[in-house]
Amino acid sequence: MSLHLSKCFFSLVLSFVAINIQFNCAAQEFESVQRLTPTQIKADLEIIEEAYNRIHPGYSRYESEENLQQAWSDIRQLAEKEKGLSIEQFYLEIQKNLVMIRCDHTKAELPKILATQRNSDPVYLPLRWTFIEGRGLITEDLPLKGIQSGDEILSIDGRSLEELKAKFLPYGPVDGFTEWGRAGELSASYELMGGVIDNFSALLWNIPPVAKLEIKSASGSLRVLELDRVVHKEWKSLQGDSTDFDGAVSFERIGESAAYLKVDSFINYRNYVDPKSVFEPIFKALKKEKRSKLILDLRQNGGGSNDARLELFANLITQKVQPKLDMQVKTLNLDGLRDYLWTWEKRALKPNPLGFKKNKDGTYSMRSFLDDDLKKVKPRRYAFDGELIILTSNSNSSGSTNLIATLKSHADVTLIGEKTGGSAEGPTAGVLFYLTLPESKIKTRLPLFMQYNNVKNFERGLGVNPDIEAKTTVESFRAGKDVAYEKALEYLEID
Repeated sequence: MSLHLSKCFFSLVLSFVAINIQFNCAAQEFESVQRLTPTQIKADLEIIEEAYNRIHPGYSRYESEENLQQAWSDIRQLAEKEKGLSIEQFYLEIQKNLVMIRCDHTKAELPKILATQRNSDPVYLPLRWTFIEGRGLITEDLPLKGIQSGDEILSIDGRSLEELKAKFLPYGPVDGFTEWGRAGELSASYELMGGVIDNFSALLWNIPPVAKLEIKSASGSLRVLELDRVVHKEWKSLQGDSTDFDGAVSFERIGESAAYLKVDSFINYRNYVDPKSVFEPIFKALKKEKRSKLILDLRQNGGGSNDARLELFANLITQKVQPKLDMQVKTLNLDGLRDYLWTWEKRALKPNPLGFKKNKDGTYSMRSFLDDDLKKVKPRRYAFDGELIILTSNSNSSGSTNLIATLKSHADVTLIGEKTGGSAEGPTAGVLFYLTLPESKIKTRLPLFMQYNNVKNFERGLGVNPDIEAKTTVESFRAGKDVAYEKALEYLEID
């Protein structure tokens, strides 16, 4: 999963000054509440470059160290040329560099001073929408605002959606070369505080509190609507759907022999529930009722906690399987960086060498007894052994792609839907460090492990391809058709 500073805020803090600072050919139209000197920027860059180069196991997986080194140098040169950078500019430059690493777990978080403002300055569109076939479609009826589900957004504040997508492409993180995985985050992302377009528009431009949207209806009529933007808390309440495992699982029976299981998230660290208590009754019912066909819908699942994923995995295999072949770290030496790092797994800050085996290339492999993914998983008592269909989408990444890729290699499963994001080979993930830069207070995410999934084959830098492609189209969405689900029913010969 913006950093807007409103005119109202500036009237209380400092006078608005029209400036034109060039970075990446983009103009910053307002002064930041905090401006960093070249010396401060240089100090932060020394820390972040060393930390990612030394610790990140996928730092040069998809991009050369030379190009990354040049990108950090470019920020230094920009800061010298401009005699400093605003905190917004510095955040954007850091985010752009981290995106070059091509790891969806590698990103910069909004500095606290700017994240706090997101609940005082309205910068978010007051509606739910998404990208389908590259077009921005509204996904809910808002009769009081003259909007219907299926209406298409053509432009926002005079900027076409194509222009906005192209503008923000360098700032949206993605795993490997799964460019299609960016689609979902463009309009909505909890990690980016509202989505790529809202978040970065408010960093680059002085966003007005009233958004002007050019809308095209399904019938082709054009109109311009003015909508009051909302703050972050209001935006989150508009989204409705939970991102936690608690409440993300639904189950229903189909006829006498089939069933449908939907799991929208594996995130199980905020509102923890025992995954076994969630899945065991479902799979027990499948076994007891002798249901031989199961549609598993993971299309909204971007990943999350290992416990929820592994419990589902154990209910879908019929023999012992080791989910991951290896989990490697680049270094065990965190000296000089430890003061800037935080993680929920405190042992990672001072890793015990006895827990790792040194490899010939200088990396270290975690010993198998230390992580459940490196142990063989036994099938659960009521594990499903019938015909399994998994519905996939471009929203799959991280843990959900890991699950799909591993099941595809070790179970009788047919994938129906869209190609996924994430990495079938295995992402850089697991434990995350949070690196806080001392001068700017910008916080970034730094994964510790390179994971290697137990898969028979993969394409470098890509997720998983469906066996049967079934894409949501603008036409099918407007008609209320679930193409992948209907294709699954047809494949299983369910009326």
